[in-house]
Amino acid sequence: MSDPATGLIVVDVQNDFCPGGALAAAGGDTLGTAIAAVAERAGTVVATRDWHPPDHGSFAEQGGPWPPHCVQGTPGAELHPSVSGIRFDRIQDVGVAAADEGYSGFEGNDLAAWLRDRGVRRVLVTGIATDYCVRATALDAIREGFDTTVFTDAVVAIDVAPGDGRRALDEVRAAGGSLDRVALLRDETALEPAVEAKIARLREIANEAGRGRIVIGLSGGIDSAVALGLAGRALGPQDVTAVRLPSRHTERVHLDDAAETAAAVGLPEENLLTVSIEPLLEGLAAARPDVAGSDIRFGNASARARMIVVYDLAQELHALVCGTENRTENLLGYFTRFGDAASDIEPITDLYKTEVRCAARVLGLPESVITKHPTAGLWGGQTDEDELGFTYADADRVLVSAYDLGMSPERAAERAGVGRDVADRVLARAAGVAWKHAVPHTL
Repeated sequence: MSDPATGLIVVDVQNDFCPGGALAAAGGDTLGTAIAAVAERAGTVVATRDWHPPDHGSFAEQGGPWPPHCVQGTPGAELHPSVSGIRFDRIQDVGVAAADEGYSGFEGNDLAAWLRDRGVRRVLVTGIATDYCVRATALDAIREGFDTTVFTDAVVAIDVAPGDGRRALDEVRAAGGSLDRVALLRDETALEPAVEAKIARLREIANEAGRGRIVIGLSGGIDSAVALGLAGRALGPQDVTAVRLPSRHTERVHLDDAAETAAAVGLPEENLLTVSIEPLLEGLAAARPDVAGSDIRFGNASARARMIVVYDLAQELHALVCGTENRTENLLGYFTRFGDAASDIEPITDLYKTEVRCAARVLGLPESVITKHPTAGLWGGQTDEDELGFTYADADRVLVSAYDLGMSPERAAERAGVGRDVADRVLARAAGVAWKHAVPHTL
């Protein structure tokens, strides 16, 4: 239901800022659905539009940083079809004179006063690009006294320097603005372009490293399955080697699920290896006789033994080691340093566990692997969620709210739809293991 006191500003969703345009931001053409969802909350909806003269000062031939774009009266300056179904109460042109910078939707006009006259007190910001016009518009909205929120899944960045978009959002928060998302976690549709981007980037990294192969430890679980799926698509399954690494605690189902995953990815039979880590563990037990008496110590030893095998195999094959850590496990410190956290490349470290499952469906991986109960298989009867004391689904929503959106614990619990006690346990776990992220701690 729309709120008369809420206004939405859709920043510069124009043809020239979308793929195929003169100054395209990747994914700019995919924002329409999220923006439309935000529009349902707003009583007033405004579109800003770059509307530059042919000699605008930002153009390269005038000494500016950008190619000519959004020139008045040209198709590139028109709003993109992805937002054509949204009812706009005002279209605000910016950068209309050669000397106008035109980054902020509030620059050189009466937009702020007009919004106040309509009773708007809260401003929601979406659009293109996070690190330029979205940033400038949000900061000006804050200066104008509006309670301002940027929806991070309804904006895209240019990222001339990697991380520019993230830094812009941090600046908005530091200035007193808020961040939110239409959906806390991405679904299959939202993840499709991200999966394709990961495949392209993984291929690029392998080429830059001069390594024509990927090696990955394949556990039979969802994380290594998605990493394998990405690697197979990036390099071709013939140039990916997966290795199953059973120990005394490995159940047959995990070996079978790993084989099913490898088949789904199209891995040649000879590229799926099985290497028991028991001889390594027996050697450790001979040197450290009491290690088997501690689940944690034995589990850590098992994780590190697996990586000894994986890295030796990578050396033999002149390959890169592909890691399998997701963002949930990273934030919760649910990994073994120099064990399962050891890798040359981590393709899913930005995906929460819930998103990993969706990515698996995008990649067409076996449903049995997607729906199975997560376990590291480091000791008998071990499951991730029993050990953590909360579900991944709850943890994901809390972590997005607190870490990605910067919400307080109280607000994070509310936004995640969980009890404050659950949010506190999740955040306490994350805070207590933050030290694990420095490898090593340097003085």
